[in-house]
Amino acid sequence: MANSLLSDIECETQRRLTDQLFRNAPFTWAAHLVNAALLAGVNATQDTPPWVAAGWWALIAAAGTARYALARHHAISPNAETPLAWQRRYVRATAFLSASWGAGALLFVFTGGEGARLFTGLVVAGMVAGVVPLLVSVPAALQAFVGLAGLPMAAAVLIKAHTPVQWAFGFMSLVFMGYILSGAKHLHRMLEVSIRLGLEQGRLAESLEQAHAAAARTLTERKDLEEAMRRERDFAEGLIDTAQAIVIVLDLEGRILRFNRFMEELSGYAQSELQNADWFAIFPLEAEQSEARARFQEAVAGGRSTANTSGILARDGRRILVEWHDKPLRDADGTIIGLLALGQDVTERERLAESQRLLSAAVEQSIASIVITDTHADIQFVNAGFTRSTGYTLAESIGQNPRILKSGHTPPKTFEDMWAALNRGLPWEGELVNRKKNGEEYWELARISPVVDVGGRTTHYLAVKEDITQRKAMEEELQRLATTDPLTGVANRRRFLQEMDMELARHKRFQKPAAFLLLDLDHFKRVNDTYGHATGDLALRHLAELARMRLRRLDLFGRLGGEEFGILLPGTGEAGAVAFAEHFRHQVAHTPVPSGAGPITLTVSLGLTTFDPGDADPDAILARADAALYRAKEGGRNRVASNPAAQRPVLP
Repeated sequence: MANSLLSDIECETQRRLTDQLFRNAPFTWAAHLVNAALLAGVNATQDTPPWVAAGWWALIAAAGTARYALARHHAISPNAETPLAWQRRYVRATAFLSASWGAGALLFVFTGGEGARLFTGLVVAGMVAGVVPLLVSVPAALQAFVGLAGLPMAAAVLIKAHTPVQWAFGFMSLVFMGYILSGAKHLHRMLEVSIRLGLEQGRLAESLEQAHAAAARTLTERKDLEEAMRRERDFAEGLIDTAQAIVIVLDLEGRILRFNRFMEELSGYAQSELQNADWFAIFPLEAEQSEARARFQEAVAGGRSTANTSGILARDGRRILVEWHDKPLRDADGTIIGLLALGQDVTERERLAESQRLLSAAVEQSIASIVITDTHADIQFVNAGFTRSTGYTLAESIGQNPRILKSGHTPPKTFEDMWAALNRGLPWEGELVNRKKNGEEYWELARISPVVDVGGRTTHYLAVKEDITQRKAMEEELQRLATTDPLTGVANRRRFLQEMDMELARHKRFQKPAAFLLLDLDHFKRVNDTYGHATGDLALRHLAELARMRLRRLDLFGRLGGEEFGILLPGTGEAGAVAFAEHFRHQVAHTPVPSGAGPITLTVSLGLTTFDPGDADPDAILARADAALYRAKEGGRNRVASNPAAQRPVLP
């Protein structure tokens, strides 16, 4: 490194010496031209022929210009060759120029007069004195000029001297030339040393400056690094303390080195009061302490991250369930020095999960049918109760519309009311008649509620449905028992009178005809007495069956009491009613009752009347029919008697 530095300084010294030599080239070129012209001109006026003087000046001009061109080329491309090569070229050019000056001095001293000799000596001596500072950087160039120009001039002056002044001038010129020659190397050495010292000082100053700058940079970088480390540490500490998770650092013995603010708030303990305390003696549940310590030792010994879920006790005795992720801590050499434990409080999550499990189990095990649809009413979920009720599995139901259960027997108004409530975000409850997968119809009570998100927007519909086929069947059976004669299966007196009342209202509103027949089995007491009450009941059922065979769907046959029956004929006038009554009477008389005692012939008497808009209630109609029936019985039975209503206008 030192040798390399010295070599660099030597090269730079030579470069600067060369630069100094060539830096003054324009001035020296001009000085040579001017001084040579002055010397040639003066001598041309003396004894030297003008053409000789002019030729000499032309030689000086050519040599000086060539040397100036060399200097200019060096200035344009200073790194084309080494400085020493340029110096050698310049010395050769200087030697040629100096020899030209020496030739001129000899010419003018020997050919000129006394004044010309002194003037030539002064010019040449002045030139020598002038080049000393210009050529001292290259001693060979200075020596060439003094030796080839100055010494010939001084010698010629001494040779031609005739007076003490000439002798003194010539001698002093020789001494001056000798002094310059002998001191050239010394002057050069001083200049070289000065340049070298300046370079070394500059290099030293530069090195010191670089060292200072490097030290400053190092100090700055160190401060920046310390600041970055401090910021990173503060950032890490901030993250640890603001993290919404448990952060704990334990040493190899399980002692607490650090835990964060979240752990303080969660557990109720302060970091300062548990510093270096045994973690396993404080936090794990008593039944889990041994297992927790074993997991810790396994993680530290194995050197790998582990995970587990276990409980800890808070200061107030609360049990907190934590999901742990443990990682061994290592120093710069990779040696395990402790354990970092990150924990997440999952107490609420597990409670919710357990609630969800219970809810899921309740939904699946519920005897009710539960259906969840999206807002397009496409099924998203059904429970096992739905499958039991309908026969459709979960796979068969997903993506389907509940219309797959539609039987067509639920009134459209029911669905209109349902969607009107749901579209307003309200729950709906009602009864539906649906059809199972196997085609069987069944009744169900449905309770449907919108499911909304936190913004109140409906996202799903939840339907909880209860199969009420059995209840509806019981209701229908009760209705049947309440409205049907148990012996014959036809309408009883209560239902018959209700239907008569509704038909009377329709008659008054729409002015459509209607007729009523009151009939009685002739001598029915004789049948009971002769064949027994069981055969009498058989006769009543036989009569009801004949009526069902003869009546239209809109007609009604009912037992009004004992052996007395009524027939309601909506839309039928008196003539039609008489024709029906005669036909039915004839059918009864010619269709005996089959019994164990043989065929039993029955006859019936019938009283007929029509509805009147003036009738206040069915009792008025019954009274007219009863009067007609009485006349039929009085007329010999097995006949039809008519007691039509009085014809009167219908009041608006």
